[in-house]
Amino acid sequence: MKGKYQFRYIETEEVLTDFLKVHGMTKISKNYKIVVFTGGLFILLFMLVYSNVLHGTAGSIAFFAIKYLVCWALAFVIAEVLARTFGKKMEMLASTGDGQTMYEERMKKWKEPFNVKLEFGKDSWTSFVHGNKQTLYYKNVERIIESEKIIAMIVYVETGGKKFFGFPKDGIQDADIEEFKQFLIQKCTGVKKGIEKVNIE
Repeated sequence: MKGKYQFRYIETEEVLTDFLKVHGMTKISKNYKIVVFTGGLFILLFMLVYSNVLHGTAGSIAFFAIKYLVCWALAFVIAEVLARTFGKKMEMLASTGDGQTMYEERMKKWKEPFNVKLEFGKDSWTSFVHGNKQTLYYKNVERIIESEKIIAMIVYVETGGKKFFGFPKDGIQDADIEEFKQFLIQKCTGVKKGIEKVNIE
């Protein structure tokens, strides 16, 4: 039985690179925040152990705490700005190189790009890729991300943790992409933020 919505596409180097770019954009902000959080904790512990801050008066300790928290919060803001500017540029470059490498390796092994078919049914969707079949469930989708060309999802898979799953919008067969997006939102009840938009151009 065919799914309610179907997609068909060839996984060209451009498509593969777009997948990697969207995947990279889902991690940039989090990675920068982890660096700031870890670095802030390390600096705080270092100061508490090797400085005399704890030997001061209650007022001086409180002043230090407030000043440190303000600086730490500012560092998170700076990290977010860097993630959206410098971090994005670096991620786009890395994804372009990785996409080219992955595509070349696949062509060496399989001699042709993957021909992909997706069928979205009532409770799950199934992908058919180069003779392999995989079924994933809407209830396990945690995030939906959309770029100019790609729709992607982060899905919990019991056998392998979280999985990134993406496909090009123009692969949809005989249906409207906006209608399909509304279908996804209704089905993926675990998604709290709706469809998150990212710009990879």
